Amino acid sequence: MALNAEKIKGIAFDAYGTLFDIASIDFLLEQIFDDRARQIAAQWRRKQLEYTWLRTLMGQYKDFYELTRDALYYALEATNTSADEAQVRELMQQYYHLDVYPEVRNALARLRGTYRLAILSNANPSLLERAVAYNGLDEWLDEIISADQIRQYKPVPGIYQLAEKELGLPAENLLFASSNTWDVAGATAYGLQTAWVQRRRSVMERLDVKPAVTAANLEELADMLLT
Repeated sequence: MALNAEKIKGIAFDAYGTLFDIASIDFLLEQIFDDRARQIAAQWRRKQLEYTWLRTLMGQYKDFYELTRDALYYALEATNTSADEAQVRELMQQYYHLDVYPEVRNALARLRGTYRLAILSNANPSLLERAVAYNGLDEWLDEIISADQIRQYKPVPGIYQLAEKELGLPAENLLFASSNTWDVAGATAYGLQTAWVQRRRSVMERLDVKPAVTAANLEELADMLLT
């Protein structure tokens, strides 16, 4: 599906890996766990994603903060690493203070005058609201939309339907932007126009759907939309 920029009236952004840089937790991981930090980080992120999918399939919802904490405990056990409750709490608190990617503020400021803007994320509202406030993104966002509203996780169609409901726009007038290929596939399958923010070397999922456009970052996406 080719991008139909003239129809776009609203843009929904995935949070983690698209707006917020998960790697901003890595410094604290290295301080606490030294040479095991990279292995723990990889296990943590992988299991975090798996738990969203598994809990949705099992019909056993747990909010994203608790799910992420479970994934951290799994990563510690899988890497035979010990941590006390204070260290786990400190790591989890970092989710409230994730850094945004360098171009995010400027890109949102440019897009805000033309489009309604939202976050559409698996994360529960308190995680999103505090990370948004920490980075001063409030002034550019019209909505913060969470999977917590339907107690299921992406890529179930109902998550993407929330973007239509909360922004008051039909799918054909919405663009969804994410760095996560599986998320792009889910939104495309639902019927949203999609942008893959290709921040790292990866390939698109082979799920018979393709993004309307691919951009290296949000500044490049803004250039495409506003030119």
